[in-house]
Amino acid sequence: MKALRVEENDNVAVVAEDTAGGTRVEAGDMIVTAREAIGAGHKIALEDIGKDGMIYKYGVPIGKAACDIRAGEFVHTHNVVDITEELCRAYARDYRERKGN
Repeated sequence: MKALRVEENDNVAVVAEDTAGGTRVEAGDMIVTAREAIGAGHKIALEDIGKDGMIYKYGVPIGKAACDIRAGEFVHTHNVVDITEELCRAYARDYRERKGN
């Protein structure tokens, strides 16, 4: 089974097809075993991610772990905290600092 891992710092990958628990998943040079069923187009953890740890997909942070997430687990809204507002505030602050405002 293949999964898409775009950047070296990605700690999740996107599975290419429906994946049953116990299936070996290859994402670039990483291999994990799915701990549960994961639907096509959804994320699998490539490594253990501790509670409050940043989750990276396509080289960018997409959320924080709401709980400990083990390698091979399904990563979705049930175990990820949305950080959109936090990221927007940080980008706005950085922009203002660059512009001298």
